[in-house]
Amino acid sequence: MHALGRVVETIILSVLWLGLPLSPIVVSLLAGDLASLRNYRQTMRQAALQLQAMARAEVIARRFYNEKRAAEQSVSWKIEGECSHCGECCLFQTCVFLDHDAEGRSQCRIYGNWFFRRLTCAEYPMTKDDIELYACPSFRAEPVQQVAQVRLGRHVIPVVVRNAVPDRTVEGGASTRS
Repeated sequence: MHALGRVVETIILSVLWLGLPLSPIVVSLLAGDLASLRNYRQTMRQAALQLQAMARAEVIARRFYNEKRAAEQSVSWKIEGECSHCGECCLFQTCVFLDHDAEGRSQCRIYGNWFFRRLTCAEYPMTKDDIELYACPSFRAEPVQQVAQVRLGRHVIPVVVRNAVPDRTVEGGASTRS
């Protein structure tokens, strides 16, 4: 699946590079404001940086195998924490939709809209690999411990009895097996 993801990623990124001159128009339409169009050259530079970051992070290819990976890791890893608005998960702060408030906290210009919900951003972080890739300071992946490990501090092999015959109680309180 990873090979297919890489091929699809190469095709999509190539098309996006060819469409780079249209990026300020598309960004303005998706964000619902004209700021990107007014700052055409700056938006073009930002879009080029974003495409480079997308290739570096393998954003599209990872989409193909991340769901399977998330299912595998959900058994052994638990994701904890909450967003600190550092912006690192926004393609290392290169996303054209990334904005900052007066206090320097990151905010997404398309957060919650129809387009955002189709991006990997909406599901971040899915796996511990996502957290490690962006060196996220606010989320962490903790290993899931079995109940027996937590209680006893060691691994316990469960004993399963198969084809057991139930005890029958006889007079005098003694039990026998048939």
